[in-house]
Amino acid sequence: MPLDIETPLPYQRDSACPFDPGPRLRQAQREDPVHKYRLPNGQDIWVVTRYDDVRQMFTDPRLSSALTPLTLMLPGLDDDQLEVSPGSFVNMDPPEHTRLRRTVTSSFTARRLRELTPRLERIAENCLDAMEQSGPPADFMTAFAFPFPLLAICELLGLTDAERDEFIALTAKAAAGLAATSEEARDLVDHAHRFMLDIVTAQRAEPRDGMIGMLVAEHGDELTDDEIVGMSNMFLSAGFDTTANTIGLGLLALFDNPDQLALLRDDPTVLDTAVEEIMRYLSVISATSGRTATEDLELGGVTVKAGEYVVPALAVANRDPAHYDDPDRLDLTRTPGQQVGFGYGVHRCTGAAMALLELKIAFSALLRRFPGIRLAVPREELAYRGYNMVHGALSIPVVW
Repeated sequence: MPLDIETPLPYQRDSACPFDPGPRLRQAQREDPVHKYRLPNGQDIWVVTRYDDVRQMFTDPRLSSALTPLTLMLPGLDDDQLEVSPGSFVNMDPPEHTRLRRTVTSSFTARRLRELTPRLERIAENCLDAMEQSGPPADFMTAFAFPFPLLAICELLGLTDAERDEFIALTAKAAAGLAATSEEARDLVDHAHRFMLDIVTAQRAEPRDGMIGMLVAEHGDELTDDEIVGMSNMFLSAGFDTTANTIGLGLLALFDNPDQLALLRDDPTVLDTAVEEIMRYLSVISATSGRTATEDLELGGVTVKAGEYVVPALAVANRDPAHYDDPDRLDLTRTPGQQVGFGYGVHRCTGAAMALLELKIAFSALLRRFPGIRLAVPREELAYRGYNMVHGALSIPVVW
């Protein structure tokens, strides 16, 4: 029996409690862990809320990413207005997913990330320099949380300063999030494609240091321009917004837990577990895009029929009391196991190690530079994203 239409979508949060997955999803996790939800367009989806069931759906080959329309949870857009880019392997199944994903693995090896670390640390310090020079109060989101990961992903891809500036302007157009009209969404997709195609064309002639140059130099004969464009835009779009909002909400969570803020500031040995715990606690991507059943299967005690859609509710799965002790407590010393914020299995986020590195650099640099950082306004004045795949705060005024 579908839950009533007033139930929040799996990725909507209660603005009064930005870290909490919400009472309805918690109730579903206790009483109806794999339940049907009816989207406003009348489409029924299965929502998966428990940790073990989410891990199962991520690894079940009978659940396809390729067969699920991108518009499933994006009301207002038609299938012909939003389609999978040739290189966007996150929306593909093996073997095509495997073929494309293996071409970028060398960009995320431990050696490559060690080489990137000094550059990322310099970017973080430059952002903090600018924030300090402008003086308090500052909007933490625009002063640091967004620019640092945005510049970091540009560094990873090997963009020039001019290309970086154009990309920054492009991201400003995406600020409307899921509220954008279909025409705006189409124009944005077209602009992003043209922007990246120009870069790929230039690097075909003269590869640079970075992921795009590596793809051209090492896999240029087997990858089309459109595939390199699709992969690059996939990393650009997914590689900074989630990290930026994890940094922003992460700071708010530390403000709410001053003992944990002091621990992270004063004891760098907790950094590795701290960033995993912040990821688990926040789950800024409340739910990923769905999967489509290619045949009937059992999941969490229910039968999902061929052709039905399944969506994992990551925020509540990462708070599953059957998997985590005291899951609503932020504990930076917790060994969180493998939280599902990055997904799991063959589709686990390719750039997970890069994201965790950025979080470690961001929080250690921030708390070292501004050990007394604090909110500049009452907490109840903060506003948060509404209808958006990535949860976050619109603005976080701070002083130090």
